[in-house]
Amino acid sequence: MSKGNETISIKALEAVRQISEQLGPCPDLRIQSVTPDHRVVMVVCWLDGLVDDVRLQEAILAMSRQLAHTRRRRFSSLPVVPGVATHMLGNVSEATKALLNGCAVVCWDGMDRAQAWHLVQWPARSIDRPENEPTLNGPQEAFVESLNLNLALLRKRLKTPELKVETYDLGIASQTTVVILYHKAIAKEALVHELRRRLEGVRVDYVADINQIREFVNDPRFSLFPTSEETERPERVIAALMEGRVGLLVDGSPMCMLVPVTFAMNLSSPEDYYMHYTLALPLRLLRHLMFWASVLLPALYVALLTYNQDLIPTPLLMSVAAQHSGIPFPTVLEALGMMVAFEALREAGTRLPRAVGQSVSIVGTLVIGDAAVRAGLVSPGMVIIVSATGVASFTLPALGLVQAARLLQFPFVIAASFFGLYGVLMLGLAVVGRLASLRSFGVPYLSPVAPNVLGDMKDVVIRAPWWMMRTRPRQFEPRRRQRWGLSRPRTRRRRH
Repeated sequence: MSKGNETISIKALEAVRQISEQLGPCPDLRIQSVTPDHRVVMVVCWLDGLVDDVRLQEAILAMSRQLAHTRRRRFSSLPVVPGVATHMLGNVSEATKALLNGCAVVCWDGMDRAQAWHLVQWPARSIDRPENEPTLNGPQEAFVESLNLNLALLRKRLKTPELKVETYDLGIASQTTVVILYHKAIAKEALVHELRRRLEGVRVDYVADINQIREFVNDPRFSLFPTSEETERPERVIAALMEGRVGLLVDGSPMCMLVPVTFAMNLSSPEDYYMHYTLALPLRLLRHLMFWASVLLPALYVALLTYNQDLIPTPLLMSVAAQHSGIPFPTVLEALGMMVAFEALREAGTRLPRAVGQSVSIVGTLVIGDAAVRAGLVSPGMVIIVSATGVASFTLPALGLVQAARLLQFPFVIAASFFGLYGVLMLGLAVVGRLASLRSFGVPYLSPVAPNVLGDMKDVVIRAPWWMMRTRPRQFEPRRRQRWGLSRPRTRRRRH
């Protein structure tokens, strides 16, 4: 029999020695014994920092009083601890796992089993405002690294027993808890089963963040575009679950992954649902335009200056040509150099401390751009194009789509330098074809546009009024398409 599966000794001190040998060396292991009548009856051990010390000492004091008022020192069954949830442990391995999970383990003299007291108090930060998805209106709570707090935020908003939570332990060494979330009456069973199947196939030694799970379960695995949605806002998770989608939470990660996802969802912001629906239309149109501008703008500039000068009006062509006179580099190298410099400044602003990161990136961009123009290394027009491209990418709400747009700029510029507008068109068709071929857990990535589902177009480019969205998106195949209790607003009739 291995040491981990060894039976717990009937002597309390010997049982604690077995557990400490399994853990050791372990300087944060704490041991406290209870000795009524100068004889060890109960020994409590726990890991410092993982247990609520106040509740633990109260429980030990309560048990000491019980032992002091009873004549019997040996128990045929484990005693009940007032105010503390407990469960039994049959061997040393279970006792060690309970300690690592934040429980206090109690060994009794004369018992070949131990008792786990659930007094967990994991270190965690308090609930704060969303940083990656800020909004002016709407809820201002974000997920944290504590799984229990994240589940509480969801339970607070969806008070129904139909909200199902399934837990898995992933990571051979870390044993990280991963949670599947879905609404039983709405989510398609095949979708939930597919996510279960993919999770069961994950084999890693350590789970540090939800991104590790995402790379294992997403499809296709080599896609540049995000085929899952990550959010730190609890209300977005609830809205997704009520559409028939499935969520995934990882203990230690302040993000929730939602599947399936479509391309249009990456261009919608939480702010769209916290303002009047008439204002959401121009903002969504702007985001769609800015996505393609962030991908194509440098390539179009290079193509027009390199191959297709006849498409530029003569006064503008003369002005641009005057700017480029004296520039020692070809237009494509000029564009690629400025794009790399802009990406380096943006990365530096992200990595620097928050107090100086934004100021350094802004000042660095202005100083380097102005110095490059004065030195005759780049033209003013190229600085304007690259800056406008960066600003356009900042309007995209989904970080995964922003990163995809940043990477796509470079192959488009290279294609424009070789083939002009024809190369941009061919590569653009290839990108659109790739988008049309993608699937996210069986859902077409460009739906409900391709394939077209007219009833689901109410929340793609436009955002229809709430009272018009009476059905859930057909693309997710929800079990119940009709939304509960949704009716048209009643307005008072005008008196004549």
